[in-house]
Parts: sequence; structure tokens; C-alpha cells
Amino acid sequence: MRTSSARSSRPINHRSDPGSGYTLTELLVALLVLGLVTALVAPMLFRTSPQRELTRSIELIEQAARMARTEARLTGQDTLLRLDVDARTLLVLPSEQTFALNRDIEIRATVAEAELDGDLASVRFFPEGATTGGTFLLALEDREAAMRINWLTGQAERLDPDELD
Repeated sequence: MRTSSARSSRPINHRSDPGSGYTLTELLVALLVLGLVTALVAPMLFRTSPQRELTRSIELIEQAARMARTEARLTGQDTLLRLDVDARTLLVLPSEQTFALNRDIEIRATVAEAELDGDLASVRFFPEGATTGGTFLLALEDREAAMRINWLTGQAERLDPDELD
């Protein structure tokens, strides 16, 4: 069996060699560029719209109202759904379950005079299902959303904001 020991005198160009890879520096630069692009683009992709924030806040008020209504029926005692307009929080009492609303949302609450205490507006849920009722108008930028807690049934219902005027 014959073997050849001749070698080419031409130097090997590693860049044209299909088996060669990238240097560590090239990989780090590519990862750095990819990270910068992701950091700049991701906030624009995942930014919430004013309408989405309003919808989320209305859903939180509905959830808190359902919880207060259920708590009143199960415990047999009055339960409050208290809105702190300044802090943008909802509190169900006596269980002290707290819900936080978006700090940028403007809120106008209309409730029974007996349930007003400064910037605190409450809706009282009675064990038999009735409430003191109330309406809530939420605004963010140029968008508005509204809901009402029915005084007779305690049901939360979404409204067209124009229905409140």
C-alpha cells in the first residue's frame, strides 16, 4: 500500500475552510447587538394601551364587587367595597382583600351620601343581595370606561360612559 506524504505549500485560509467557526469576540458582539435590539424593541411591543388598562381596571372593580357580594351572603353581615380615589385601591371589608388600580387612571365615583368619607367612596353589600349601589367612571388619556353596581341586585354591569351624563 502506497501512502503520500506530500504537503501543499499553500497556507490554509481558515476563513474559507467550511469547518471553521466564529471567534469568541464575534459571538459576544453579536449577542451584545441582539441584547440591545431586544432591550429597545421589547417595551414598544409590550406597552399596554389606554383601552387595555381601562378594561383591566373595570374587570378588577367587577371582581371586587363579586367578592364583596359573595362575602356578604356567606357571612350574613354587611360587606363594604371601598374605593380610595387618591390611592387608586379597592378594599373589601371585613376580609381586607385589596386590589390596586393603575395610578394614571382618573376615577369618579358616585355612591350614596352615607357611604362617602372624603376620598373614600364605598358600596355596601347586604346579606340578602341588595346594595347601596354606585357608578364608577374611569378615564385614561382620551379613553373612558364606566360601570354600575346595581343597588337592587348587587350585579356589576359595564356601561357606555355617555350613559352616565
